[in-house]
Amino acid sequence: MPDTILRPAADRLDPQVIAMNEAAARLGAAPADPLSLPLAEARAAAERYHGFLNGPTPLPAEVTEVTVSGPAGPLPLRLYRPAGRGMERLPVLVYFHGGGFVVNSVDTHDRLLRVLARHSGAVVCAVRYSLAPERRFPHQHEEALAALRWIAIAGRAHGIDPDRIAVGGDSAGANLALGLALAARAPGQPRVCFGLLFYGMFAHDFDTLSHRRFGDGRYGLTTARMRWYWQQYLGSAATPDDPRAAPLLADLHGLPPLLLLAADLDCLRDDTLRLAERLAEAAVPHRLAVYDGLPHSFATATRLVDRARGAVLQAALTLRRHLDA
Repeated sequence: MPDTILRPAADRLDPQVIAMNEAAARLGAAPADPLSLPLAEARAAAERYHGFLNGPTPLPAEVTEVTVSGPAGPLPLRLYRPAGRGMERLPVLVYFHGGGFVVNSVDTHDRLLRVLARHSGAVVCAVRYSLAPERRFPHQHEEALAALRWIAIAGRAHGIDPDRIAVGGDSAGANLALGLALAARAPGQPRVCFGLLFYGMFAHDFDTLSHRRFGDGRYGLTTARMRWYWQQYLGSAATPDDPRAAPLLADLHGLPPLLLLAADLDCLRDDTLRLAERLAEAAVPHRLAVYDGLPHSFATATRLVDRARGAVLQAALTLRRHLDA
């Protein structure tokens, strides 16, 4: 896949994003800020805000809840199957939601997961991984591996083709997805054939142009919040340069093809740009799209923002082509 970069003209937020947040505020919903609220309240605020983004009417999908064995107890998964496909064996996208490892859930991303299933033709296996700080690195990484191994062993019983596995995620979830693709290179692990990564947090580095330019919160996510998220995830025992925690620092050779999507008005933008550079150095096939006018987390805004919907649809169609669904 060739690199494709959609370059911005100016730092102007898409008017539909502005209208979306104004409408949410009128209903008493706002993006969660765990730096200004107790953690339980911030998590509840995240659910309310994304409930508004998701809307009242879910897109068609057959949804199944499954609990598998995780590294320290039960690990819940939610399977989104494209409507009308019966038990036909389909490829699978193993997906990890964003939220700094601290907030959000499978429920906050429900609409996005349904869109991906509907337009990719794949089963989307959404992983309810443990949140920090109650569970810290590397627990989430180990849960991701447990979900992948379950698909390889038991996927066929759920209409999943374990020979066509993709991984995906947004923000913190993109970190887990990339880490899983890296781990899957090891002998004896299930093969991953594609990766879909939305605006990932790939390294513990805040001295980037995008952090300096957008980290003040004008467009939502702040550098201060990112520092706090990393602190909650790593705690005091882990080192921030462990490549399982910071996959940007890993040896990237041998990865499957990847689609990278970034928001230009995002303090994490340069994590994705730097990843694209390192993938090119490692000769990993990839495509990069940077969306001007959109902030972090745009993938969950497909109901209300046309450009977000277009970006996610194109990602789903790219996924379909690679999985040959």
